[in-house]
Order: sequence, then C-alpha cells, then structure tokens
Amino acid sequence: MTKSKETPMMQQYFSIKNQYPDTILFFRLGDFYEMFYDDALLASRILEITLTSRNKKADDPIPMCGVPFHSATDYIRRLVKEGYKVAICEQLEDPRSTKGMVKRDVVKVITPGTILVENAVSQKENNYLITLFKCQSTYYLAYCDLSTGESRITSTKDWTQCISEFQTIDPSEWVYDPEDYNGLDEQAFNELKSKTKAYPSAFHKSDENSPSILEMESDQGVEIEDQSQVLDYLSAYLYATAKQSLDHMQKVQSYELSQYLQMNPYTKSQLELTESLRTQKKKGSLLWLLDQTQTAMGGRLLHQWLDKPLLFKQPLMDRHLKVSALMDHYFARLDIQEHLKKVYDLERLVTKISMQSVNAREMTQLKRSLVALPAINKALESINQDIQQNGREPFVLLNDFTSLRILLDQALVDDPPISITEGGFIRTGYDEELDDYHQALEHGQEWLLDLQERERQHTGLKTLKVGYNKVFGYYIEISRLQAGQLDDERYIRKQTLANSERFITEELKSMEERILQAQEKSVQLEYALFIDLREKINQYKEALQELARNLASLDVLAGFASLSESNHYVQAEISDCPKDVQLVESRHPVLEQLIGSESFVANDLSLTPDQFVLLLTGPNMSGKSTYMRQVAYAVIMNQIGCFVPAKKARLPLVDQIFTRIGSSDDLSAGQSTFMVEMIETNYALANATNRSLILFDEIGRGTATFDGIALAQAILYYICQKVEAMTIFSTHYHELVDLEDRLTALVNIHVGAVEEHGNLVFLYKILKGPADKSYGIHVARLAGMPDELLDHSQEVLDELEEKAHHLWSKNAKNNEDSVIRRAQPAKKIKSTWLESSLEKLDLNQLTPLEALNRLAQWKNQLNQAKKEE
Repeated sequence: MTKSKETPMMQQYFSIKNQYPDTILFFRLGDFYEMFYDDALLASRILEITLTSRNKKADDPIPMCGVPFHSATDYIRRLVKEGYKVAICEQLEDPRSTKGMVKRDVVKVITPGTILVENAVSQKENNYLITLFKCQSTYYLAYCDLSTGESRITSTKDWTQCISEFQTIDPSEWVYDPEDYNGLDEQAFNELKSKTKAYPSAFHKSDENSPSILEMESDQGVEIEDQSQVLDYLSAYLYATAKQSLDHMQKVQSYELSQYLQMNPYTKSQLELTESLRTQKKKGSLLWLLDQTQTAMGGRLLHQWLDKPLLFKQPLMDRHLKVSALMDHYFARLDIQEHLKKVYDLERLVTKISMQSVNAREMTQLKRSLVALPAINKALESINQDIQQNGREPFVLLNDFTSLRILLDQALVDDPPISITEGGFIRTGYDEELDDYHQALEHGQEWLLDLQERERQHTGLKTLKVGYNKVFGYYIEISRLQAGQLDDERYIRKQTLANSERFITEELKSMEERILQAQEKSVQLEYALFIDLREKINQYKEALQELARNLASLDVLAGFASLSESNHYVQAEISDCPKDVQLVESRHPVLEQLIGSESFVANDLSLTPDQFVLLLTGPNMSGKSTYMRQVAYAVIMNQIGCFVPAKKARLPLVDQIFTRIGSSDDLSAGQSTFMVEMIETNYALANATNRSLILFDEIGRGTATFDGIALAQAILYYICQKVEAMTIFSTHYHELVDLEDRLTALVNIHVGAVEEHGNLVFLYKILKGPADKSYGIHVARLAGMPDELLDHSQEVLDELEEKAHHLWSKNAKNNEDSVIRRAQPAKKIKSTWLESSLEKLDLNQLTPLEALNRLAQWKNQLNQAKKEE
C-alpha cells in the first residue's frame, strides 16, 4: 500500500487496518462500507461489484469499492463463505454533530466460525469454531457454536483418534497460536491442516484479561487446569471477534470418546451416514432417511446423535421406550409433530436476543413458538397416563412460559415490520405515553383531512389536496392553471412542479411541527420500549435454551416413531453378551426407501460368541456391500434410539465400527491404495475389541494374488484368535473358504446367483456355505463387453483355474502356511535358517502388516541365495 500524502481519513483507515491485517475491512463512510487497496481488488472480484478509485487525478490513485450499509449482509455472507474474515468498522459519532474527523473503530469481526448473518449457515447443521491444544501427552479439543450457544470439550492421548474426532466435528474454523501451534509440532500441525477443510485462523492471545465466556460445570472434568487453558484461549478469540459479552453461551459439556460408538470419518463416509458417495448430497444417506424432524433444533440434534451413538444401555433404553410410547399413541404424536412445525429456531433466537441483534419480527417468532407449547403438553399428558400405568418413565412436560407469552402478546403487533428504528411494532395499550403520541398522530391526520375539506370550500378548488413527503413535509397542492388564478395571501409557495404548485400556510406549518414532533417521539419511544422488552426476554435465556433442548429431543424421537411405524421397523432386544446378534429379515433402510420395499430382498444374520466371523463370497454386483452396510445401519440405528429395519432383532452394544470398503488412494501423501488399505486394516486390528464390528471388503486385492491370499488368511486368523471382534469379511479368494474347517469362529456365507440359459441372475439372498465361483466374466457380460473378448477371457480362466487347482492341491495338507512353504528352496541346507525363523515366530504377537514385511524379507533372502548358487 502506498501511504504518500495521506488524508486524515486515510490515516485513520490505515491505523485501523493495521490492527486487522488478515481481514477485509468494511470501512463505514456515510451510507456505504468502503474497501481500499487489496481489499477492494479482492472484494470487487468476489462480489462482482464495480472497482473504482479514490483520488483519480493523483499519480497513484487508490483502488476502492463499496456496498450500501443497509444491504451489506449478503455481501458479508458471500465473502465469509469464500473463506475470508470481515472486520466491520463503524462510525462511533454522529457526523452532523461532530467537528473534524468522526471516530471510527471495528465493532466486530465476522469469521467462518462466528458468522451470524441470515442464511449464512444451514438451519439443520451446527457451525463449529474449534481449537486444539496438546498439553504434555494429551490432546484437547474444545469447540463451540456461537449461533446456538453450545460448547463441548474432549481429550485423547491417541493422535489418530484426535484427527478422527476433529474431522467428525467438521468445524468451519480452526483457531491456533502461530507461535507454537498450541503445543503441536509443525509436522502434526501440517498433517491436521491437510486433513480438514476448516478455515485456519492464527490468533495470539494477548496479556489483556478477557471475560471467561466458556465455563465448565464445577463437577465436570478431571484435569481442570489444562481444560481451563484451552477454554480461556477459545474465549479470548470469541471476545476478540464479537467485541461484546456473550451471555448466551451455555456451560461447556465435557465428554469422553469412550462414551460413544466410535467411527472414523472414512467409515462414516463409506457407510454413507450423512451424504451419498455417488452424489455427495444428503439424499441417499442414512441422515436423509432418518430426518423426519420438524424443527431446525431437532435436525441439528439428530446429526449429533448420528455422529455419536450411545454406548450405555440405560439412556439408550430410555430413548427406545419413548419411541415405543410415541408409536403407540398415533394421534397424540401427530398433534405433537403438527405443533412442532410452528416452533421456530429457539436456540438461534435466544442468541440474537442476547447479542442484541433481534428484530421485532423475530420476537413474534418467539411468541408463535410459545403459543404451540400448551397443545404439545396436552398431547404428552395423554401419553404419560399410559406410560405411568406401565411403570415407565414419563415424558417431562414443557415449561409453557405463560407470563412471557402474555408479555409478548401485549407488547407486539401480530405482523410487525423488520426495522426497529421506524416504529409501528408496539401494540396499542402496552404503553400509555406511546398511546398518547399515537392518538395525537391520529387526530393530526383527521385535522389534515378537515383542513383539506375547508380549503376546498374556501378556494372553490375541488382538486386541491393536502400531501406529505420526507423532503418538504406537509403541503397544499393545486394545479398550475388554478394556481395562476389563486389570490390568497395565506398561501406561501413552497415548490413548483411541471403540472402543479405546492403551498403552505402558517396554520399547516404549525400543525406539521406538532405532528412531526409526535411522530419522532413515538418512534424514539417505541425503540426504547423494544430495548426494554428485549432485556426482559433475555432474563429467560437459560430456561428458553432448556426448552429448545427438550423440544429438539422430542422432535427427533417423534421422527423415529413415525419412520419406524411407516416402515415396519422393530425395537431391538439389547443383548448384554458381546457378539450375540440375530437379525431376521433385515433390510437396507435407505435402498429400500429408494427402490421400494416390494423390490428389496430381506436377509438374516446370526452371530454367536463362538461363531462371530462371516466369510462372505459371491459375484460382484450381487449385494455383498449392501449386506454389510445394512448390518452397520442396524447397529447404528439401534444405538441412536431408533428401531431397526428387520422382522426381529437382537443386538449387543457395539463400541467401534471399522470398515474397509472400496479403495481410496492417498496420492498427496505418496501412498498407494494397497498401502492405505494396510494402514487402515492394521489400525482396525490394533484397536478393535470383542465388542467391535469389522466390515472388510476384498482385503488384499491390491497386491499379487498369492500375497493377497496369504495376507487375507493371516488377517482372518488374527481376528478369530486374537481380536475376537464381530466381522464380515467379503472376498473373491475362494481358496479361503476352507478356513471354515480350521477356524471354529468362522462361518461361510455367500450371495446366491444362478445361471439361466447362459445368463447370470442375482438372487440377492444370503445363503449358508461358500459361493461356487465368482462369475466375474458373467458380470463383464452384463457390463456389455464384446463377446470375442469374453470368449477369450473364458479360455484363459479355464487354463489358470486348472493350474491353480493343481498347485493348491499339491500343498493342501499344509494349507495353513502353504504360501511360505512354496517359497522354500529344495536344498535342506538352505531351509535351515527359514525353519529356525519360523520356530521363533510368535503368531499371536504378529500383526498382518508385520507378517507381510516378514514374508517380503524371507523372499528377498531366498532370491539372494539363488543368485549365489
């Protein structure tokens, strides 16, 4: 920026801009927010507004652009959506009553994680601001949603789990100290930055004391000192951007990751929990199916529940029982949902009231929301009568806020204007002084009509009229022709128009002063009454936030009940025994919704503590992935409190779900599909417990066939003997089906398919036993490949299968380590070191990845031995 020959105004601009170098500065000049230099160049391009310049005749004109202050909201929203911060610099004095330069300063900084402007964030999604600290060996994650007042904190010692939770929270902005990255080393900082789409905000907390905006309940947390450090840092950033106290922020909720079913972002993506893999949109996801909510609050809570399914039986049973009660009372549930439609976003309304940005129309939204409460309570009371008779916990009745509802009804008209500075929103009878002003104004209007009639009679001009505009005030208007004939000294010419003349009289001028004075005072008084009303409502903020939470929970549970009833879902029996699973005629709920229940083939699933690994074979496109996803959906739906898509269900509480479905190269990190597959597989095997669910699809296909077979077999052994987690393992390696004879925990199942007249027909039915073959060429035929190519493929396949069968049969008696034995040289002297290595090997302590590395090492040694012969 060139600062030569600065005017006082530009000196003021630079002084303020230097304090906020990472923002686009909206500098208030009269009725516009102006931007200069790089800010102007950037904003004009993004906002598609005209770029002009200041001091055009100077050698170095200043780039400039601007937006009207009264319509700046949409421009701010667009800039923040593009990932920029906007600093709002206002005039702090009235220019009309100020000599010299008007005082200006930044009154707030709007960022991706703190934006509150209309339509900036999705109604049914949270907008989180997050910070991450490493204190000694523990990682702390603290995050909040300024728009709803929610705040949470958690911790972990596992860096991989920390990244996973960060990605699950999905913040829009991440605050960190650029000097020390909040305790992270640079490598960890860059790794996290590459794995999140959150806007990174560098912020160094000054020594100045800022208010403690984020505070924990006194009985929460163990390491209070470390947690306080994290929350103080996030509080300081909130205060630095908002420039005001944030009394609406609720107490920080501390939670342990072990309290919930854990799924990393890859698992959630592959299971299509919140968006479809095909369209990257909500439709086709589990969230899309489950979202029967009527309120924005309920939609956000559903998303939170889906991110963190419960892991404790008692709170889960409470949800189940409430869903059951709502299903049993159809008409009461319909009443509840119908009145929930009339409830506005109370959480965000409370925020606007507390932050003094609410308008009169939004206050009437609060009033209409409260009006719906008595009817909801009446429906709950009818349900509670039956619940209590059966000895179950009743629904908590809502605080209906009678006094607040009466206050709002007395204060506000039914359909007020948006502006709170022009009057017209306080109801008659609320304030006696205001009523006097309104009466004076009303009488003034009557007087003006009377004046108009008297002047018409006096002048004989029937077209004479009394009018008003903001520039000239009240006037008497007659045509120019009639004005030329007018001879009345009382009439003082005020304005000449093309076809008419406007006059004023002393009598009219005197009344104008009285009317305008009453108008000005009534507007001022209405504004003062509105501020007072806002403060009175703000005293209810904690109770209104509690009401919002209760309504959101009721909304989600009522949605579960409606969904479960309309789709014939069942309440799952919660088994206290891990690996005790029974699903009878289970379905994929999303696919069933998309294609119709009559077209979907239901399937069973049975796992026991003795047989908990299913080896799933069958052709491509036959429904193996669908089957695995629907099992995961049954677990997740059960543990968020919904009923499950099955005829009968018994499920244990699952602590973690691991998936490896499909491929996902991490080329940016130089990692191939196979390497990513091995890393994720290894993480699952290292962290899964006997309460976990593992879904592996085609593990080992990214390497050579026999390497893949050996690795897949080793993984299955490790799961059966070491991990003991519930597992569905899908594979095309038919050689693995013999493991059923050697691993008592493993059971073969397959997806049925038959050949009819040379064509492959999928049955989409899960059957016992292994598949006969993979039908790969048949699937290629379905894809439309040329017959000549397919015939050639069949010939090659027949030849390869014959050779493979011969080789496999030759080593069948030693099948458990056949791959290793085939690699051994014939001479006894060269096998001694290998036999010794095998004898020393502890299979129970060997991970699949270590097994692969050991095989590669032995293979290299054998190749080297051959070269030396």
